[in-house]
Amino acid sequence: MKAKLTIFAAFLLFGGILAAQSSVEIKDLLVSPVMEIDTVTNMPVESDYLKLSVMCKISDISSAETVQILFETVENTGDIVTISANVVSVGDVYFLAYNSEQTEVTDSIFTVNVSLSETQQEAYNFITVFVTDNLGDETEHLVFTK
Repeated sequence: MKAKLTIFAAFLLFGGILAAQSSVEIKDLLVSPVMEIDTVTNMPVESDYLKLSVMCKISDISSAETVQILFETVENTGDIVTISANVVSVGDVYFLAYNSEQTEVTDSIFTVNVSLSETQQEAYNFITVFVTDNLGDETEHLVFTK
């Protein structure tokens, strides 16, 4: 009986280590096209790229280190585009830094603006978003299906 309890305790311990998940939580993934307007003509700006805004709520931005966004043909592969946006703080204000831009995290919502070529836009089927916290643990993976 003691051996069974030892094996069970070891299973729980190692299972917990292997399945470690971040205490940071994300939810309410939203992906929206971005249309740029020419301020002179008030007409949409033509571009060879599709611009998307990827937004999500986060429970504890102060514990987050990076936001990962994967554009992919098959879930969790990142085979089209992989984006890693760093969480940066200035005092009590938090930003996501990606592609030489810093976007402020407001009301616990982060936003990353992404430009995709026509080929990339046509190829992706899924967008997976997750956060890596300052301990290296990942949040659950949220998936947007095109």
